[in-house]
Amino acid sequence: MQLLKTLCLLALPVLLTACGGHDFEGVYESRAGSDNDALNSIAELVGGEKLVIGPDYIETQGKRTEFDDIFERESAGERYLVFKTGEHEEVWRVVDDRTLMKGAGLVNIKLIRLP
Repeated sequence: MQLLKTLCLLALPVLLTACGGHDFEGVYESRAGSDNDALNSIAELVGGEKLVIGPDYIETQGKRTEFDDIFERESAGERYLVFKTGEHEEVWRVVDDRTLMKGAGLVNIKLIRLP
Protein backbone atom coordinates (compact mmCIF):
# COMPACT_ATOMS: atom_id res chain seq x y z
CA MET A 1 0.00 0.00 0.00
CA GLN A 2 2.86 2.38 0.85
CA LEU A 3 4.43 1.68 -2.56
CA LEU A 4 1.17 2.58 -4.32
CA LYS A 5 0.95 5.90 -2.45
CA THR A 6 4.55 6.72 -3.30
CA LEU A 7 3.99 5.96 -7.00
CA CYS A 8 0.88 8.16 -7.03
CA LEU A 9 2.78 11.04 -5.45
CA LEU A 10 5.57 10.71 -8.01
CA ALA A 11 3.15 10.46 -10.95
CA LEU A 12 1.14 13.58 -10.04
CA PRO A 13 3.88 16.16 -10.84
CA VAL A 14 4.64 14.39 -14.11
CA LEU A 15 1.00 14.53 -15.12
CA LEU A 16 0.69 18.20 -14.20
CA THR A 17 3.72 19.21 -16.25
CA ALA A 18 2.36 17.31 -19.25
CA CYS A 19 -0.97 19.14 -19.17
CA GLY A 20 -1.48 21.99 -21.61
CA GLY A 21 0.67 25.05 -21.96
CA HIS A 22 3.04 26.17 -24.67
CA ASP A 23 6.63 27.36 -24.77
CA PHE A 24 5.85 30.83 -26.16
CA GLU A 25 4.73 32.70 -23.05
CA GLY A 26 6.50 36.04 -22.66
CA VAL A 27 6.81 39.62 -23.86
CA TYR A 28 7.21 40.20 -27.60
CA GLU A 29 7.94 43.21 -29.77
CA SER A 30 6.31 43.46 -33.19
CA ARG A 31 8.26 44.32 -36.31
CA ALA A 32 6.42 44.75 -39.59
CA GLY A 33 7.99 44.04 -42.95
CA SER A 34 7.27 43.39 -46.61
CA ASP A 35 9.03 41.97 -49.64
CA ASN A 36 7.85 45.04 -51.56
CA ASP A 37 10.29 47.97 -50.98
CA ALA A 38 7.54 50.62 -51.25
CA LEU A 39 5.38 48.82 -48.68
CA ASN A 40 8.36 48.01 -46.46
CA SER A 41 8.93 51.66 -45.50
CA ILE A 42 5.25 52.02 -44.57
CA ALA A 43 5.26 48.69 -42.71
CA GLU A 44 8.21 49.77 -40.56
CA LEU A 45 6.03 52.55 -39.11
CA VAL A 46 3.56 49.95 -37.82
CA GLY A 47 6.09 47.90 -35.82
CA GLY A 48 7.50 48.42 -32.35
CA GLU A 49 4.42 47.54 -30.34
CA LYS A 50 4.85 45.23 -27.34
CA LEU A 51 2.51 42.37 -26.50
CA VAL A 52 2.35 39.65 -23.90
CA ILE A 53 1.47 36.04 -24.71
CA GLY A 54 0.20 34.21 -21.64
CA PRO A 55 -0.98 30.63 -21.11
CA ASP A 56 -4.43 31.39 -22.60
CA TYR A 57 -4.41 35.08 -23.57
CA ILE A 58 -2.70 37.87 -25.50
CA GLU A 59 -2.40 41.31 -23.94
CA THR A 60 -1.53 44.46 -25.88
CA GLN A 61 -2.04 48.14 -25.05
CA GLY A 62 -3.78 47.15 -21.81
CA LYS A 63 -6.39 45.04 -23.63
CA ARG A 64 -6.52 41.31 -22.95
CA THR A 65 -7.91 38.81 -25.47
CA GLU A 66 -8.61 35.40 -23.96
CA PHE A 67 -8.58 32.13 -25.87
CA ASP A 68 -9.98 28.69 -25.11
CA ASP A 69 -6.58 27.22 -25.88
CA ILE A 70 -3.14 28.19 -27.19
CA PHE A 71 -1.05 25.30 -28.47
CA GLU A 72 1.65 24.35 -30.95
CA ARG A 73 0.89 22.36 -34.10
CA GLU A 74 3.19 20.87 -36.72
CA SER A 75 2.07 20.60 -40.33
CA ALA A 76 4.08 19.79 -43.46
CA GLY A 77 7.37 20.25 -41.61
CA GLU A 78 6.42 23.73 -40.30
CA ARG A 79 5.56 24.68 -36.72
CA TYR A 80 2.61 26.91 -35.88
CA LEU A 81 1.25 28.53 -32.73
CA VAL A 82 -2.54 28.16 -32.74
CA PHE A 83 -4.91 30.49 -30.85
CA LYS A 84 -8.30 28.77 -30.58
CA THR A 85 -11.65 30.29 -29.59
CA GLY A 86 -14.62 28.00 -30.12
CA GLU A 87 -14.40 26.79 -33.72
CA HIS A 88 -12.18 29.70 -34.84
CA GLU A 89 -8.39 29.31 -35.03
CA GLU A 90 -5.80 32.01 -35.63
CA VAL A 91 -2.45 30.57 -36.68
CA TRP A 92 1.01 32.16 -36.45
CA ARG A 93 4.06 30.49 -38.00
CA VAL A 94 6.93 29.64 -35.65
CA VAL A 95 10.15 30.92 -37.23
CA ASP A 96 12.30 29.80 -34.29
CA ASP A 97 11.93 29.47 -30.51
CA ARG A 98 12.03 33.29 -30.08
CA THR A 99 10.25 34.47 -33.25
CA LEU A 100 6.68 34.18 -34.54
CA MET A 101 5.36 35.44 -37.91
CA LYS A 102 1.81 36.63 -38.41
CA GLY A 103 0.45 37.10 -41.92
CA ALA A 104 1.67 35.92 -45.28
CA GLY A 105 0.28 38.59 -47.60
CA LEU A 106 1.90 41.82 -48.70
CA VAL A 107 2.75 42.80 -45.13
CA ASN A 108 3.80 40.39 -42.39
CA ILE A 109 4.43 41.01 -38.72
CA LYS A 110 7.29 39.37 -36.86
CA LEU A 111 6.97 38.98 -33.12
CA ILE A 112 10.35 38.71 -31.40
CA ARG A 113 10.53 37.60 -27.77
CA LEU A 114 12.29 40.10 -25.54
CA PRO A 115 14.87 38.84 -23.03
